[in-house]
Amino acid sequence: MKKAAFLMILFVFCPICQRALAGSAPAEIILASEELANATNKDGTGLYWDIFRAVYEPVGIKTRFIIRSYKGSVSLVKRNQADAAVGIHPESIQGALSSRYPFVKDYLLVLFKKNKVNQWKGQETLKNKKIGWLKGFSYDEYLEVPVIKREFMQRGSILRQLDKDQLDFFMDTRNDVESVLNKGIIDVTRYTVETVLELERFLVFADNEKGKELKRIFDDRFPHLVQSGEIEKLFAKWNW
Repeated sequence: MKKAAFLMILFVFCPICQRALAGSAPAEIILASEELANATNKDGTGLYWDIFRAVYEPVGIKTRFIIRSYKGSVSLVKRNQADAAVGIHPESIQGALSSRYPFVKDYLLVLFKKNKVNQWKGQETLKNKKIGWLKGFSYDEYLEVPVIKREFMQRGSILRQLDKDQLDFFMDTRNDVESVLNKGIIDVTRYTVETVLELERFLVFADNEKGKELKRIFDDRFPHLVQSGEIEKLFAKWNW
């Protein structure tokens, strides 16, 4: 996605709330995420990290990043060992607080062998097919057709079964697909990808006093950054 225009729609009718922070603001926010190419790189660079710096650091809150698996990130938040998990779909985690707004829109893709599909017909192509995705994601709830889902702990395992024709499709978000394909597990020249639908990514905060305050700050400041054009500049920086 090249522009942040979709975010503007969320805020056109929403007044910007610039309340003073109640009491002492937290000194830092610890954010947990998988490593996603150009979004949450291990070295601290990436679109998502830049967005969170723009939200929190101008009000004196240091950002600290932890790289974990999807499941590990959720677990850290549930155990109050991280303040927020990044890019989580709110319905996939209970006992936590979701940001009011998505901070980015992502795309749900399917990867499959070129000889598997004669003509791509959108979701209809997936009907009653065996589709693998990472455990913890409820992608079937977004689909309009029934599928035979197979859940895995690691993306590499999905690719290996796909390569052996034990699965018809591998489903994941755009950045996650790009990231795992760069690991050389399969011969990518034999595969193709198609976009299934769009998904919104949220921050999910720990359900404690610190989490509530960090959520409030995000919900207050993020719309302002969108309307000022700062978020769009970050999207352009990372060619999103």
